[in-house]
Amino acid sequence: MSFKNMVSGCTMVGMLQLSCTIGTIVLITPTLPLIFLSPKLGRRVIDFLIKLWFLLAVALYELLMGVKIVITGKPSRRGASCLILANHRTRLDWFFLMSYICRYSAIDQYRISLKESLKKVPGAGWAMQCAGFLFLKRKWEEDKDHISDCINYFSKVKSQPQFLLFPEGTDMCPNAIRRSNTFAEKQGLPNYEYVLHPRTTGFVHFVTEMKKAQILDSVLDVTVGYPKTLIQSEVQTLKGKFPEEIHFYVEDHPIDTLPDSEKELELWLTKLWSAKEARLNRFYTVGHFETDTSDYDISAIPKPISEVEFKKTLYGIILFWVIFLITVSVALYISRMFQIYCLLSGLTYVLIYIRHGGIDRVLYSSVKQNH
Repeated sequence: MSFKNMVSGCTMVGMLQLSCTIGTIVLITPTLPLIFLSPKLGRRVIDFLIKLWFLLAVALYELLMGVKIVITGKPSRRGASCLILANHRTRLDWFFLMSYICRYSAIDQYRISLKESLKKVPGAGWAMQCAGFLFLKRKWEEDKDHISDCINYFSKVKSQPQFLLFPEGTDMCPNAIRRSNTFAEKQGLPNYEYVLHPRTTGFVHFVTEMKKAQILDSVLDVTVGYPKTLIQSEVQTLKGKFPEEIHFYVEDHPIDTLPDSEKELELWLTKLWSAKEARLNRFYTVGHFETDTSDYDISAIPKPISEVEFKKTLYGIILFWVIFLITVSVALYISRMFQIYCLLSGLTYVLIYIRHGGIDRVLYSSVKQNH
């Protein structure tokens, strides 16, 4: 580990946390009244502001840290609403997946399901609440209704969400691997080396509820592979350790190709994960994902945005955030009123969490009051 890499890693993580916190306080807080006055408009405004941070994250790890992204397979069409299913190799898969979403889809529609405790993180937790991320307690009786409320909200505000769901439930840590193997032995299933056995209950509920709300065009299967350096947690990024390459194999499954019954959906997911295990086995043998183009109409596969234009956007977004953070720093130094505003803004999120359980809960309830 070089000193240069450590400085770069600390710079990136520091800028992400600072931009997330300050951006939420200064940019998003003034838009919160729109949640009640006009939920649809409020959703679009907040999505645009969240998008600015997503693009910054991609810019920093691709440009500053030099992460190379390789995408193969059959992406979903742009503008479609989908349920994204991905293997959960590391704690940062959701973070790196933004590179695919930025190129082939709408990053402002990216929604992540994650554990409830992350909601409490100052700055980042506030932003994720505003983005409408789905915080789960991993208690099915409570999570089931919460998922339904979330899906209903995005349907009512006419959004086209790209929900990311990790059917494995957790990343491939040693404890999770042991639990997966124990489950496999009890069910008479093979032990997997590259994935965990998926949990089908949440997947079936997502598909059922999204279809009912008419916001599901397809299910996007994403297989993530790290052919060189693998980082397992956020702590390693502080040390400047990032994967040199990240490969995504994507395959879009239009909703009319999926079965209807719950049992058949469970079997469909189980078979999908078995195929994913085989695909990753081959990937780590040859070093890349292989695509059988005979299965696809090449002309029908969506094209990504131009890499030249994309890189221009990333450099532009870095410039925006640098100017923004400098401006806010100066304002904090010279203006007592601005200092008070920022303090009250931060307290607003704390109080809303204490009283309502978070901005996300307020978002979901807002459409119930307006309809």
